[in-house]
Amino acid sequence: MLVMFHCFDNENQQQVRLTHLAAHLTWVEQNMKKIKVAGPLLGDNEEITGSMYVLEAQSIDEANQLLAQDPYHQAAIWQRIIINEFKDYAGSWVGGKNWPGANNS
Repeated sequence: MLVMFHCFDNENQQQVRLTHLAAHLTWVEQNMKKIKVAGPLLGDNEEITGSMYVLEAQSIDEANQLLAQDPYHQAAIWQRIIINEFKDYAGSWVGGKNWPGANNS
């Protein structure tokens, strides 16, 4: 299953992010097989306002446990996290249409 995390930063987290960046990137590299896509969310003036992850896991609980190991999570950078199961049904990243019954030829 794919699980999407939309993580909203607390205010004024830029320096905290920089402080934990190296450890965060190490965590990303160590978990690359479970990370389908991830990256920062940008607001006005290209300032980072949060993070978005799509993780592959057996359950939402397993995905939560994985995200909890991210140094950004452990540093309490995020004020709020929205969690949803995600279906990769269409787009160039999934090779076209991938919904049930679709013929992609």
